[in-house]
Amino acid sequence: MSADELALLRAELGAPPPESFGSLDDTQARTLTMALRRARERRASGLNEAVEDALTLVPALTREPLRRMLFR
Repeated sequence: MSADELALLRAELGAPPPESFGSLDDTQARTLTMALRRARERRASGLNEAVEDALTLVPALTREPLRRMLFR
């Protein structure tokens, strides 16, 4: 794996990748990096939807102040 691909993978993981990832070629490393990025984006999207759904249980007048307090 090239140093550039290793740096991208490390950034996406937020930590050094396991030693076994060193056996990946550039294409495999790039595919893994993109898969991790997409999974993180899907998880964040799902979390945002869940929060919005939960806020519907809060009285309308208090939703915006509560949203500001929780998500500054």
